[in-house]
Amino acid sequence: MFLRERLSMKLTFLALAVCASLSSAMSADQSPQVRDLQATRKGNKVTLTWTQPRMAANHQVAKVCRNISASSTLPGSPTCTQPLGEVTQKTSTTTAQFTDTLTEDATASDPMQFAIYRVEVRDGRGRSAGFSNLVSVPLAPILPAKGLHSELDVHGVYLIWENEIEGPHPLLQFDYRVYRSEKGSSNRVMVPYLRGLVHTKEGERWSGVDTGIEWEKSYRYWVTPITRVYSQTGQVISEIEGEDSAPIEVVTHDVFPPAVPERLLVVVNRIPGKKFVDLIWAPNTEKDLAGYNIYRREANGKSERINPAPITTLSFQDTNVIAGHTYYYSISAVDIRGNESAKSQEIDDVLR
Repeated sequence: MFLRERLSMKLTFLALAVCASLSSAMSADQSPQVRDLQATRKGNKVTLTWTQPRMAANHQVAKVCRNISASSTLPGSPTCTQPLGEVTQKTSTTTAQFTDTLTEDATASDPMQFAIYRVEVRDGRGRSAGFSNLVSVPLAPILPAKGLHSELDVHGVYLIWENEIEGPHPLLQFDYRVYRSEKGSSNRVMVPYLRGLVHTKEGERWSGVDTGIEWEKSYRYWVTPITRVYSQTGQVISEIEGEDSAPIEVVTHDVFPPAVPERLLVVVNRIPGKKFVDLIWAPNTEKDLAGYNIYRREANGKSERINPAPITTLSFQDTNVIAGHTYYYSISAVDIRGNESAKSQEIDDVLR
């Protein structure tokens, strides 16, 4: 009898322990806390993403909370009396997402404030494990690029755009990124560009020069505003991208001639039974240079080209000359698309 009672008590104790263990495991599995909440700001939209916890109920509701604070953390245990919204998901879904659109009042009130987000996931029975980790984004303003247009010259594509000029802030830096893609391609690349300000009668305009183009191609360009937020010690706290500008298309059709050749030197030479004129000059530096054309005229005559095809060297010998005549020489540069520079200053010499 005594042994039977002791065995009964042991079995009861073991059953209670197993139930407690299962209950604890179930509670931890049914109401786990979100720990990987992330926030990304693009323009005035903040995208929140997190991993949905596994819960026994057939659906979950995530309450999204936002607080505005002067720092990127929240002191104490703030409440969430007015949530931004709720995300309902089935347990088969592993990730969740919510987009918050910041109002102009939120971003204009204080450029150094932060929007701080948390989520609280509850199962279908209303059970919760508490709030997630905190994430924050700065509420600093972003200066959009407006009225993007372009001009093309021999150096590359000049991009010019407007912005909403604001007074300097010691902890904010406004900048822009330029992106380019070739027509028909989805590959968008960031372009290193030479930047500056253009002063017009309408006001100052930002500008950038893309010198890495290839001729006879079609490109699409975008400009993306950037705001960098600094701490009091000069460290970058955050870098925020704004919305892309409307794209523009540019056809890099090369109609630009090379530079005029310089330092032309004309020398009359003689050898027994032959007279000729040697010309030499300094090289042009254009990458698409095809060569040089030689022009000659006599007094009161018309300047005519005397080489049948562009000269690819830096010298030319004119043997079709007559003693006692005065000749005037000039040269031009021509590129591979046939664009020809103006003629150099004429140099004359008398063949005796």
